[in-house]
Amino acid sequence: MSINKIAKLCEVTYGTIYEFMEKYNIPRRSISEANHIRTGNHCNLSQEAIEWINGELLGDGYLRSDTIYSARFAYTSKHLEYIQYVSNILKSFGIERAGEIRKEYNKNQGNISYRYYSILYEELYLIYKQWYPEGKKIIPKDIKLTPITLRQHYIGDGCLQHSKRIMKFIVLHTNGFNPSDVEWFKNKLIKMGFKSTRRVSDNAIGISAYSTKKFLDYIGECPIKCYEYKWNY
Repeated sequence: MSINKIAKLCEVTYGTIYEFMEKYNIPRRSISEANHIRTGNHCNLSQEAIEWINGELLGDGYLRSDTIYSARFAYTSKHLEYIQYVSNILKSFGIERAGEIRKEYNKNQGNISYRYYSILYEELYLIYKQWYPEGKKIIPKDIKLTPITLRQHYIGDGCLQHSKRIMKFIVLHTNGFNPSDVEWFKNKLIKMGFKSTRRVSDNAIGISAYSTKKFLDYIGECPIKCYEYKWNY
């Protein structure tokens, strides 16, 4: 309770409560903690929601936190359709959007992108601590590589490539992660039966042409039209 609420309950002034808190060395909350208690949002994240969010975080999705109490989910894409999909899926998980989807123009690249932000949630901060233990994004070693998780990662940061000499194969762009994290990720894929290698040149994961169809079958169909081309095996 705030000092004002305690004072009202005891039918005394704010100053009286403040004076006795000082006298008996009773610590008061910081402004950020008080604001969180007053305006904090909560959501009941299902297992499906956690798997979906983890998949987005393996790719271009990210979490932002300005306090030690809550975090927000954010995503940027050149496809408005995908950003609307992200917004709708998160809403189905009980996570509301903060304001409108933002349209941004990049002068250097000459293209338009769309940005999504959720409102702050205490439950998202728990996921934030897993992925950003020291402020920098890592791959948590306790995440499960479920079909939903790998599907969302593939949509956001994967591609289907081919050359004249070999069949189509998959590349998962894990370039921004620490090489040791990518090695762990690669080994998990191998244990799941997907023949994979880490490309030292760019720290990305290549899934062998012999495992590509198996991988696509595992993650299931594409849930959004703008990325269906990634399933064109």
